[in-house]
Amino acid sequence: MGIEIKYEQLSQEIKIEIERFHEKYLAAGNNGSIEESMGIWFDQNFEQWISARFASDETQSRKHYRIDIEIPIKVIDTLIEPDEGGDPDIDLVGTIINISKGGLFFRSKKSFEASSIVKVLVDMSTIDPELSQIEAVAMVVRSVIMESGEYGIGLMFSSVYDEHKQTLDLFVFKNLAYFLYK
Repeated sequence: MGIEIKYEQLSQEIKIEIERFHEKYLAAGNNGSIEESMGIWFDQNFEQWISARFASDETQSRKHYRIDIEIPIKVIDTLIEPDEGGDPDIDLVGTIINISKGGLFFRSKKSFEASSIVKVLVDMSTIDPELSQIEAVAMVVRSVIMESGEYGIGLMFSSVYDEHKQTLDLFVFKNLAYFLYK
């Protein structure tokens, strides 16, 4: 069962963009409903559309918008670690500092080497009861020591599965829409 964004509840500005996309989609010989076009538009065009209208110089250099938030993250497995000195029974809890469709940054008491591959679990229901958990495989792209003495770990998602991807997309959409239209 997937999470569904209701077309009727979208802002008028976004509806117009989706309708334009849907017309082009049909004109290109594709068949599909407005809901199917909406899903494709969110996957392919939403970030660029947001960026063109609302980005600052700092955010325009990033591929995905980051949402500042503090929620727990659990690293449930280290799949590949460059030095192969990983802990096979890892079950580490940290705190996410920010998250986007492409990855996240979190505080941790443990360091991870860049290019390590980890499996993470984030329970989004702790901040929004409409959402479920996200399980993803991600690559460590950054590990820095923070002023607090903890490590700051940057992850880039490599695999977020269907229902989990829908949860992440809905979370990002809801938070960006709230930020942009409040």
